[in-house]
Amino acid sequence: MRTQRRVFEKLSESTKVELASERIELGLVDDLEKYESQLDKGRDELMQFATDAREAIAKGVRELNRLDSVNKVAKRILGDVKETADELGVKVPQIKNLEQAIKAFEQQRKTLTKVLK
Repeated sequence: MRTQRRVFEKLSESTKVELASERIELGLVDDLEKYESQLDKGRDELMQFATDAREAIAKGVRELNRLDSVNKVAKRILGDVKETADELGVKVPQIKNLEQAIKAFEQQRKTLTKVLK
């Protein structure tokens, strides 16, 4: 009887060990699936971020080019208005405002050009 009990105890222990190792293996497989899912989702998000960044940069470049044209025209008109105002001896407050706007744009343009390249 004692021998029989010992045999059953030994069998029970070996079965527990096998079940425990199978649980560990199943847990590792679950981890693999979880990491695969995270990597796939993260890769998709990164691709979307890259696409969004490319589109934003392209829009920025187009707007910078548009503002370059506006700046050229504004400078030409500013020169004409300043000359006419001086000839007539009148003060035009918008001249100072436009000069400040042109100066601010030209300062920011340097930085923006570096960022958008």
